[in-house]
Formats: sequence, structure tokens, C-alpha cells
Amino acid sequence: MRRWIPYILLVLIALPFLVMYVGFFMQAFGEGMHLGIIPEKFGFSNFRFLWQPIAWGLGKTTIWVTLLNTLIFACVSGAIVTVVCMLAGYALSRIEFKGRDFFMILQLFLHAVPGHILLIAIFFLLFYLKLLHRIPGVALARASLEIPLGVWIAKGFFDSIPWDIERSAMIDGCTRLQVWYKIFLPLVKPGIAAVFIWGFLFAWHDFIYVYTLLPGTVKLLSTLIQSLIATEVIDYGYLAALSVFYMVPPLVLFVYLQKALLKVPIFGGKGL
Repeated sequence: MRRWIPYILLVLIALPFLVMYVGFFMQAFGEGMHLGIIPEKFGFSNFRFLWQPIAWGLGKTTIWVTLLNTLIFACVSGAIVTVVCMLAGYALSRIEFKGRDFFMILQLFLHAVPGHILLIAIFFLLFYLKLLHRIPGVALARASLEIPLGVWIAKGFFDSIPWDIERSAMIDGCTRLQVWYKIFLPLVKPGIAAVFIWGFLFAWHDFIYVYTLLPGTVKLLSTLIQSLIATEVIDYGYLAALSVFYMVPPLVLFVYLQKALLKVPIFGGKGL
């Protein structure tokens, strides 16, 4: 009985969350709900936004245009985070320069600062740079919030590469940039995937920056769901189905890149 007590406690703790997830998927795929949780049958009528314009006065909005906007926003943000963090991580890992330790501590401090308190400053910055209300400009602002910790993630991958590899490449005539591009990047592909997923996911589920810095006519999935919640009559099945659709791309990205994440390089072993 003592062996079962921890499992019973874990089940009791997890049960409310499991019930919410079950109810969420039943709302998405159920039709003719009784008491809000018991469906008469299961079907795909709630997913009609896949072939019809979005309801509730948003007739000119289609899910595919919104999905494209969200993918562009998340991919641009993830790409910016990846490029900056890969360069900065290599520099912090391999190059000795004055103020290096202070810069690394500063990155942790910047990551600890809530991004919401920078919203007004970023608004005026994008306004003067003429990037306000543009997806690339807002993606750049969103990426800047994830760069500090992303630099530490990238640095950890570069630290795992022995110095002998870099010295051998530089003896053969490679420059620092060539060592980074031709030698190190192929060895830290899991790090590239991890940093990109980091930047992509935080941009994908962002709401505050998108809602504030993009106009109402440029819909992303997060602001589209908020628009549907703000209506007088809410179709919870339709909303749940749209939320399921919102979950799919990050899951697909993780499944696609998980093989790269598992290929962690192992150095220093003796060959046969």
C-alpha cells in the first residue's frame, strides 16, 4: 500500500487538469452538447473555419491568411533569435574580451526584466523606425526579449566543443567567421534547433505585443481567438476547435525537430 500512495496522490493532483483537457477536446469535436460537457455525437462541424470565413462579423478573415501571418511572425522572430544567439554564444564561449563576465551577467538580468514594462518604449522605438504595425518590426521586438537567455543556451552548446578542433581549423588558415560557419555550426545543429524552437514558440503564443503593436486588421491566431471571445455570443465548440488548430503547428515543429535535439554531440572519446 505504501508504494501506491505516491501514485494515488499524483493522480489526484493531475485529475483536475486531465478533466479540463478531456472537456476541451470534447468541446472541439462534440456536437449537440448537453450540460456543456456531454456531446450527442462527434464530428468536425466546429472546424468549419477551415473551409469557411471566420464567423461573428469577421467574414473577410480566413484562417489560412491568419495562419500565414502567424507563421511569418513566429519564423522571423525565431530566425532572428537563432542568428543573434549563435553569433553571440560563439563569441562568449571562445573569445576573451574586456567586460565579458559583466555582459553574461547582464543577459541574465535582462531576461529577468518583464517584457511588459518595455512595451511603451518599444512602441515609440518602432514608431520612429517606421516599423510599427508591421509584422517584421514586431517580430524583431519580440525576438529581442528571448535573445538574453538564448545566448546562454547557445553558449552551452559551443562550450561542449573541444578547443583542439578550433585550433586545428585556425592552423589550417580559417578565420574566426569560417570556424564558426564551417566547423562549429554543423557540430551544434541540436543547439540551432533548440534556440529556434525557443524563439519560435514564444513568438507563436505571444499576445500582448501582437495585440498592442499590430493594428486590428492584421490578425494573428492569438488575437483572432481574443476577438472571438470578445463577442456577445460565444460558440465554445467553435472556439475550442480553433484553439486545437492553434496548438498543431508548434507540436508538428517539435516532432520534426526532436531528432535533431536528441543528436547531442559527444566529443573527447578515443577512436578505434
